[in-house]
Amino acid sequence: MKRLLIVSDLFAPSIGGTETVTDAMATNLPKVGYQTTVVAPAVAHKTTPYTEKSQHGYSIERLRSFSPHLQKNLRFGFRPYKQLVQYLDQVGQPDIIHANNLFPLSRAAIKYARRHNIPLVIGSHLMPESITFGLSWFKTLQRGLNRFGWRYIARVYNKADIVMSPTNTGIRYLKRNGLRVPTRAISNGIDLLTNKPIHTDKTILRKKLGISGDLVLMYAGRLGVEKRIDVIITAFAKEYATFNAKLILLGDGNARKQLRRQVKNLGIEKNVIFTGYVTDHERKREYLAASDGFVIASPVELQSLVTMEAMAVGLPVLAARAGALPELCQNEVNGFTFADGNTNQLADRMFKLLSSEKLRQKFSKASLEIISQHDITDTWKKYDEMYAEVLEKYKK
Repeated sequence: MKRLLIVSDLFAPSIGGTETVTDAMATNLPKVGYQTTVVAPAVAHKTTPYTEKSQHGYSIERLRSFSPHLQKNLRFGFRPYKQLVQYLDQVGQPDIIHANNLFPLSRAAIKYARRHNIPLVIGSHLMPESITFGLSWFKTLQRGLNRFGWRYIARVYNKADIVMSPTNTGIRYLKRNGLRVPTRAISNGIDLLTNKPIHTDKTILRKKLGISGDLVLMYAGRLGVEKRIDVIITAFAKEYATFNAKLILLGDGNARKQLRRQVKNLGIEKNVIFTGYVTDHERKREYLAASDGFVIASPVELQSLVTMEAMAVGLPVLAARAGALPELCQNEVNGFTFADGNTNQLADRMFKLLSSEKLRQKFSKASLEIISQHDITDTWKKYDEMYAEVLEKYKK
């Protein structure tokens, strides 16, 4: 087996898209011939590098870390290069290194790969806009920082042999800002077998989950400020009474308190359900299958695993026309898109979707057709092809 070292500051117990993707890589790439090890930050109160086994059987090397106090369990590597060198001196150099961002651990891995002539792939799973979102009141500064961020990312990623992103949108952003090395767009994919539609009647599922109401819309994912869940709530408040509808917000995050306050101020507490984190996969699927549509207003998605999961159970999608979301939500094909932050337009789209069962059935069928192109089995085959190409280059 070829030895693959996957490096990411964003990793469990932190929760997010990159964390999920990194775990999926380490879990599944052994199926196509790679012995995987993840290098990640140590959890809180651990000061010495240590090795642990994941629940899926791969090794995790935890290096010293610090907390930026931005969100729960988020940590970054602290002076990681020397630690990484010491670790690889002990276990031997990998055949290939895959860094999943440009934070300290990944920067150390990039430096190590270039100094030791090891094939290097970098995964692009981050938009600067997700970091600068809090500066939205200072548009000029925010735009300037976003431009700087994308150019800086491209400059760092130009050290790779290949840069991959889960969407063509992500590749376009990078090339527009100076990326020159070869690229691949490879969907993160989802397991279509474990995320297939649930054919139990929605009424039965809602009763099981304690959901009343005639129609149900749902958002799932981190309740972060940059996810613009406030836009969803404001739009929902305009339409819920017409349809006796419920809105489910599945997840948790740093915006939870202000979202609850917004719901209270709008007087819709009885119609909005905060579930908190739902770690049980089947329970999450039941919430999705009990819903009539999935809504996401985040402008900072390079893909969206939760949107893919919603599509896999056959949900129509309402999505912001921003980032890479239009690659999944195709306007008037499997749902509607709306202008970023436009609550009136989203409310109009909600009205159209909830008004027509025939339209929901049409969009549901289209969602299943689109998501069929994102089977995770194909993802690992494409990763293997990408790695093989880089390894062949080094042989020559």
